[in-house]
Amino acid sequence: MSPWLYPVALILISAAVMALEWWRPWRPAQKQLRPGIVSDLAHLVVNGHFLGVLLYTVAANTVAPALDVAFRGLGISWWSYVSFAASWPLAVQVVVALVVVDFLQWCVHNVLHRVSFLWEIHKVHHSIRDGEMDWIVAFRFHWLEVVVYKGLLYLPLLPFGFAPEALMFHAIFGTLIGHLNHANLNWSYGPLRYVLNSPRMHIWHHDRDGDERTTRNFGIIFSMWDWIFRTAKMPDAPPAHLGFDGDEHMPNHFLAHTVWPASEASPAGSPATVAPVTTRRSARTALAFMVVVLASPVAVSFVAGRLTTTTTTTPTTTAEGQQGASSQPASGAALAHSAEEAARALAHFGDDAAERGYAHPEHMVSVDELRQAIGDDRLVLLDVRPLSRFEVGHLPGARRLGRDLYEQTEPIKGLAIAAEGMQTLLRAQGVAGDSIVVVYGDGGPEPYRLWWQLRAQGLESRVLDGGLVAWKRQQLPAVMGPTSTEPSRVGAPPLILQPTTVPLTWAGLETFADGAVLLDTRSEDEFEGRTKHQDAARAGRIPGAQWLPWSEVLRPADQRLQSVASLRALLTPKVPTSTTKVITYCQTGTRSSAVTFALWQLGHSDDALRNYNGSWAEYATLPAG
Repeated sequence: MSPWLYPVALILISAAVMALEWWRPWRPAQKQLRPGIVSDLAHLVVNGHFLGVLLYTVAANTVAPALDVAFRGLGISWWSYVSFAASWPLAVQVVVALVVVDFLQWCVHNVLHRVSFLWEIHKVHHSIRDGEMDWIVAFRFHWLEVVVYKGLLYLPLLPFGFAPEALMFHAIFGTLIGHLNHANLNWSYGPLRYVLNSPRMHIWHHDRDGDERTTRNFGIIFSMWDWIFRTAKMPDAPPAHLGFDGDEHMPNHFLAHTVWPASEASPAGSPATVAPVTTRRSARTALAFMVVVLASPVAVSFVAGRLTTTTTTTPTTTAEGQQGASSQPASGAALAHSAEEAARALAHFGDDAAERGYAHPEHMVSVDELRQAIGDDRLVLLDVRPLSRFEVGHLPGARRLGRDLYEQTEPIKGLAIAAEGMQTLLRAQGVAGDSIVVVYGDGGPEPYRLWWQLRAQGLESRVLDGGLVAWKRQQLPAVMGPTSTEPSRVGAPPLILQPTTVPLTWAGLETFADGAVLLDTRSEDEFEGRTKHQDAARAGRIPGAQWLPWSEVLRPADQRLQSVASLRALLTPKVPTSTTKVITYCQTGTRSSAVTFALWQLGHSDDALRNYNGSWAEYATLPAG
């Protein structure tokens, strides 16, 4: 879904409603280009786009991970992952999201009017005076009001797991109705007035004769809540005056609105001094806030990105004596525990995945499970990232095993090396016959590629759910330096791989492909042939393939696997049963391995599931037809 969808929709809706006002104004004497419209335009731009991006970034990188840790501590982690609406058809999600979100907004809107300090913030929106009620004031509200709305809606909406498309539909449709509600239009929608909010109804919410406790018509999209709870009011004529008692003291420009009502704490303290104090003394503060709002999405993304890698300041030391990465928190030494505790923790690997309903929890391990097992000599951690990233921060005791070590470059770049070579490589990494192997990365599909290759060559491993991203979200330590060179344990049985027969090239898959679903997991531009991977012979896709980007199977916030319900909603439309034959592919079988893992965790049959290792790197070189 394009990040430009909402801004484009906002522009189109604004232009359309403005044109309707010019064509059929309800109050002809009201000026179209009125004083203060530039200030309201600033509200529209900031509240309609930048603030939303900022809050989403903070929620994804800070709030969601923190809540996840808190929920786990309280034993209610299911609240984050139940996602019971995710498996519903999109059309049903759209309708339910409209109703549920709007009712919650109606409740929050009531709270804004009935809690004194929140009413002070909400006054910015009610500063609409006579001659100002038009479409653009729909976005005249204090930035803290957006924070309150988003914050109060977050937890009750979390277990629904609505698809982004359903929430985007609500945002766009809500913007349309919000514009119309404030527009200079004489619309009431006839019998639909008992369901849908309208300009003639909403204008009474801004009646100056009503105060914060007696105001009516709290509905955002739907009017039915006000009719049901008897807070509706809809005379034929508009109110005599708009605003609120004391609105003459409210400043009337955007910069002053951003710091309202901070100036009320000035020494003068009287209402009569509010406007001039705010205007004269708060301009710089307001301007600084504007800069923060505009820069924060970039800044927060940058900081979040730095937290998921590492920096190079003064190192610390972990419980195992390795040099700590600079991003390691002070609480990092919390990993220290006895050998007996670590051994017991190994027996519980996969319990979290089993609780969340995955079909093969024996192939997963959570951050909580892994941190308790660090130090057991049977545990081998394999980091799949490039050497440069590994050396500036990896899990304690990890060994590096990147794709440059376990892939061929000829005759097709990206094919898995032979089992004999992999066995030698794994033994050099300290993997014994009884080792418990955990692979991880920091957000890419590479851990799933190594998991797939190891499994094909006779070694069952586990993927750390969320990898280093999820690890650092819990403020756990990373270490710096080269890979561990510790040999296999003395007396441990040697690793002997017994590979299965897994076709790597199209020649081995061609018969299986008859009647199979082909899932292309590359970018949309690669799938459509608009761009060509630098290592591909040509652009294009395998005939008959369907597009399913690999990143959709992971949670954006911490790169963990999506919930079972979300995966089922994503994959079932393309792969209807667990026995449907499926071939996943990308450029070299790496991105596609993440989708293979997701299908496997939904219970897809081994006999009906193939990851095409040669992928487009090979197929693009084959003769057409």
